[in-house]
Amino acid sequence: MGSLIVIGLGAVILFLALGIPIYLVLMGVASTLLVAEGRTVAGLGQHVLDHLQSPILISVPFFILAAVLMQGGGLARVLFNAALAWIGWVRGGLAMSGIAATAVFAAITGSSAATTMAMGTLLVPMMVERGYKPSFAMGLTAAAGTLGILIPPSLPMILFGLIAEESIPRLFLGGVIPGLMQAGLFALYVFFVADRVGGRAEPMVSRREFLSTNLHAFPAYMIPIVVLGGIYGGFVTLTEAAVLGVLCALIAVLFVYRSARLRDIPKMLTEAVDRTSVIILIIMGATLVSAWIIKSGVPQDFARAIIESDLKPWQFLLILNLCLLILGMFLEGVAIILIVLPVVSLVVRDMGIDMTHFAVVMVINIELALLSPPIGLNLFVMSNVTGRPVSEVLRGTVPFFVIMLGLLMMVTFIPALSTWLPNLVLGQGG
Repeated sequence: MGSLIVIGLGAVILFLALGIPIYLVLMGVASTLLVAEGRTVAGLGQHVLDHLQSPILISVPFFILAAVLMQGGGLARVLFNAALAWIGWVRGGLAMSGIAATAVFAAITGSSAATTMAMGTLLVPMMVERGYKPSFAMGLTAAAGTLGILIPPSLPMILFGLIAEESIPRLFLGGVIPGLMQAGLFALYVFFVADRVGGRAEPMVSRREFLSTNLHAFPAYMIPIVVLGGIYGGFVTLTEAAVLGVLCALIAVLFVYRSARLRDIPKMLTEAVDRTSVIILIIMGATLVSAWIIKSGVPQDFARAIIESDLKPWQFLLILNLCLLILGMFLEGVAIILIVLPVVSLVVRDMGIDMTHFAVVMVINIELALLSPPIGLNLFVMSNVTGRPVSEVLRGTVPFFVIMLGLLMMVTFIPALSTWLPNLVLGQGG
C-alpha cells in the first residue's frame, strides 16, 4: 500500500507539472489505483454518482452564473465609482477605493479569477494614468482579487464543506472578519506608501455627486445583502440564494444599469456552463481521490503519527501552514483542498480544532497560492489583462504577500477571528 501511495502522489504531481488538466489527472490516477486494488469500473461510476447527488452541489452553477453576469455586466465600475466617492479624497484614495470595490465585488462573485479580471481591466489602467507605478497597481489588484475566495460566497468554501461535510453557511461566515481584515490591512499599507508609489488624493466630490453616485450603486450593493441576508435570515436555502443571486444580477445588468443586452446572455450562459463543467469534473475526480485515500488508510496512519508525536494544535497548524505554502507553489488551490483535506480532516477533528477555523486557514493559504510562482493563477490573469510580464506583476505583489502571511499567522493563532461570528449568528457548533 505504501508503494502505491508514493506512485499515486508522484503521478499526480508529474501529470500536473506537464500541464494535464487537473480533473483528468485526478480521475485517471485514482481510477487506475482503485481498479488495481480490486474495485470495478461500474462500482467507481456508482460511487461518483452517489456523491454528485448533493443538493448543495446544485448551487455551484448558479453562483458561477451570477459571477459571470457581474463580470460581463460592468458592475465593477459602478462599485468602484461609489467607493471613490466615499474615500477617494484620502491619500492613496484611488487605490483604496479599488480595494473597497474589490471586496464588495468579491462578495458577489465568489471567484478570485473573475474578481481579478474584472477589477484589473478597470483599475490598473486608471491607476497608471493617475501616476501610480504599474507594478504596484498590478500587484495590489492581483492581491485584492484573492478576496474573491475568502469573503462569502466562496467556491472553495463550498468545496471544503462538501468534502468535509461541514455547514457551508458557517464556513461562509468564518471568512467575513478575516476578509475584512485583509482589505483593511491592504488599505492601511496603501495609505503609508502612497507617496512612494505615485498615489495622491483625488478631488472630493460634491454632496450632490456623492448622493447620485451612491444611489446609482445601491442596486449593486443590494445583491450580496439580499443573497447573504436570505441565507442567514433563514428565508432561503443555499441553492435558493444562488438562484436569487442570478435573478438579481440579471435584473441589475439588463434593466437597472443596462450594461448588457439580451443577445449577450447566451454567451454568458455558455461561459458559465464551461466553468461549471470544469468544477463538476474536478469534484468527480475528488470523490475518487477521497475514496482511494480513505481506502489506503493514510488518514488513520497520519492521525496516529500526529497523536504519538504529542503536537499541540497550534504546532500542528504551523507545520501544516508551511506544507500548504510549499504545495501552493506547485498546485492550484482546488487541488490542494482535494489532496490535503481528506488526509488531515481526521487529525483536525481529533485535536479539537474547529473546522471553520481550519477552513479559513486553508483558504488563506490558497489565497497565497494564487500569488505564488510558478503556478499562481492571479499572476497570470493580471499579466493577460495588462499585457505586462508576469515578473513585473510578481514584484508588485511582494508587500501584499507579506501582509497576507501576517494575516495567516493572526488567524492561525487567534481562532476567534474565524469562529466568533459563526458562533454568534448560528450558535456554538451549530
